[in-house]
Amino acid sequence: MKLNKYPDGTSYVQENNPTGYFTFKINTYEDLWHLNQYVDAYNNFNKGGIRPTITIPCLIDAQADRRFNVGESSGLKLVCKFLNSMNANFKIFHPHNAEVVEALIDNVEIIDNSKFIDIVLEEVSNLRKGDGMYNIDNLILMSSDAGGFKPLMKLCNKINWKGETFSASKSRKYENKESTITQIVDKDDFEGKDILIVDDICVYGGTFKGLSQLLKERNCGKLYLAVSHMTIQNLGEDPITNYFDKVFTTNSKFDEYSTKNTEQTKVTNSYFIDGQSRNLEIIKLF
Repeated sequence: MKLNKYPDGTSYVQENNPTGYFTFKINTYEDLWHLNQYVDAYNNFNKGGIRPTITIPCLIDAQADRRFNVGESSGLKLVCKFLNSMNANFKIFHPHNAEVVEALIDNVEIIDNSKFIDIVLEEVSNLRKGDGMYNIDNLILMSSDAGGFKPLMKLCNKINWKGETFSASKSRKYENKESTITQIVDKDDFEGKDILIVDDICVYGGTFKGLSQLLKERNCGKLYLAVSHMTIQNLGEDPITNYFDKVFTTNSKFDEYSTKNTEQTKVTNSYFIDGQSRNLEIIKLF
């Protein structure tokens, strides 16, 4: 595929040797339009043939699955309807709301996070024991809130996880026309066990930072975080990596990350080492 851009911002795609299978990272709305152009170019080249299958590592607007106020535009629904209008099949990796995606796109396959978490579990057990075996007795899988517990249970069944599984929760209080969210961990003592928090998306990481602080007060061992998508490339002056012994993500959005107070990052095979925290690993699935 060749993308040609003009000085005025317009573009067109030229496809001379289509394979029918393509992985397309969508980080901007412009990327979404370029995907539309690619599908059109492919179908023009392959008239009457099998339509292309597109793998989307991270679905843009996946969290915007509802309108919160009257007069607001929709997000995820518009993206899904736009994708559904293309003459293509889609494979989408672990979207935030798979049910909405499946309902709005006719020809879509959801790729779950089981392969990603399998790799993470091997890494975590190696850190603990060094023999490649899951340390089930000393490791707890956790969701960050009640909404994430159901998909976590599905994951546990898929990967045949036989260890302990736990969920944190949240409460909401509305005062002075504002909502205040309080995180709740309904367990006082984790008996020194390691905890791996599993989730789909991390933006700025506020939820995970707060949860890590609560868990450290409850006698936990090492703390790990595994999120399928990290949606900002610059992790800021107070990166999420400061709060965990190790953070795992995939390259669904970016192949490397940075912090504001780190001048350089070093990329080595499957992960990069942040000059400040040295504990973010990117599992390259795409």
